[in-house]
Amino acid sequence: MTNLPVSQSTQTPVSQSTTPGCRRFFLRGPVLHPVWRVIIYLVVFLIAEFAVDVFIGIFYGLMLALTGASGEQIMEALAGGRVPGLLLLVIGISRLVIALGLALLMGRFLDREPVETMGLEPTRGGRDTAVGLALGAGTMALVGAVLLALHPQPPWPGKAIWWGFLLDAVALFPAAAAEEVAFRGYLQRALTTWRGSVVGVLVPSVLFALFHALNPNVSLLALVNIALAGAVFAVAAERTGTLWLPIAYHYAWNLTQGPLLGLPVSGMAWNGLLALPVGGPSWLTGGAFGPEGGLISTIMLLLSLLPLWAFTRRPASLAGVARRQRAEVERKGVLPCQHHTLTVAAPFFDDFVRSTRHRARYGEVVLLLRRPDGQVLLHTKSFYPEEAFRLPSGGIRPGESVLGAARREAREETGLELQDLRPLGFISVTFRRGWHRRYFHSWLVLADVEGDPRPGDTGERISGFCWVPPEALTEVARQLRTLPPEWADWGRCRALAHEAARRWMEM
Repeated sequence: MTNLPVSQSTQTPVSQSTTPGCRRFFLRGPVLHPVWRVIIYLVVFLIAEFAVDVFIGIFYGLMLALTGASGEQIMEALAGGRVPGLLLLVIGISRLVIALGLALLMGRFLDREPVETMGLEPTRGGRDTAVGLALGAGTMALVGAVLLALHPQPPWPGKAIWWGFLLDAVALFPAAAAEEVAFRGYLQRALTTWRGSVVGVLVPSVLFALFHALNPNVSLLALVNIALAGAVFAVAAERTGTLWLPIAYHYAWNLTQGPLLGLPVSGMAWNGLLALPVGGPSWLTGGAFGPEGGLISTIMLLLSLLPLWAFTRRPASLAGVARRQRAEVERKGVLPCQHHTLTVAAPFFDDFVRSTRHRARYGEVVLLLRRPDGQVLLHTKSFYPEEAFRLPSGGIRPGESVLGAARREAREETGLELQDLRPLGFISVTFRRGWHRRYFHSWLVLADVEGDPRPGDTGERISGFCWVPPEALTEVARQLRTLPPEWADWGRCRALAHEAARRWMEM
């Protein structure tokens, strides 16, 4: 039977340990080092954004000049950020196109990462967006309440009108989304995969603050608060694995602060539906920079971490989990990796979604258990098609390391103790059914064993074992790809690990 292509894949098969000399300064494994990718992204993003802002600023200045505004009035309007809502919308859309387009291009050609790792998959998007909107609006409303308590008098009606408020509400969204895509979608992804969550949260947050360093009326406390806000958004992205919550939080914070309460937003003056009276020292209230420049915002941002932590106890995306696992596993060198896209039927797709949701699997381990003569262990289960043998595998539990999951699964499924345990490579797959997508990943783990297998977990329904030489894995994969139609998607998926294992065991 002729085997037809069943997946699209990208492969990164080179280890960092094979990269000699000064190349390690520029490369990490087969791809450009994350530090250089971050620098390239920031430089191109800032240059492109600056060019757009200058063009729109010149256009706006000419418009003001045609209406009879003086040069001093034009400069004051531009310096104060008083841009009409329509132009603000154009700026926001331009920034989002730049941030997203650059992230997609670099992710495809420099990072060699699938788009699902950017945090834009729709899993739990509605819930996380709702939580983000509530946190952003609620936190800024509390800031406004404290400001009113310090200067007790009713808020005055602002200069904004309803249609202007609605235009601002639309315009602020792409602006917030652009910054989240840039700092949390691209920079945080690259740094977390390289050095883990701490670096992935802290470094983009500091860069986020420096990004606002030239804003009007900025102060040291304002930069600290912006870095803190960036860290809160980064924690939201880290906890959920997607960008929906940080985008919504960022957007609702700005919308409540400026167009609703009439407070300056990061130094930019704003006409709101309300004009909140502000009194007290600027170190407390933020003064002309807005609440983000005062200690009140510092306290509220820290307090917002409590409900944020409570509402994000379970990741929305396995891609975020995979980043943290890769940073931990690849500390000593980059492992081979592949990504596949499989188009599957509804029964398989729905069953996969249910299994990952209810069994809380944070990826899986595929075990290559090798005995002294070099042969590896396969197993079959009572409900599999006849003679359908494959490598043992099992899910990674919450809080469990990759190697810890491998040891546990080996004990449960084979009763064997593992020696000289080491990860062999990383496989990710996007299951596609119509417009729906789901991401999953597997770690191939190689270990030496002695003795005969004896399953310790009867719930696995293992019905047989066999030992085969590594070269037989190619034939095992071929057989998995030719299973009956009701098992076809499962077989194609399982074949991927066997094909990769055969290649990687020879490296």
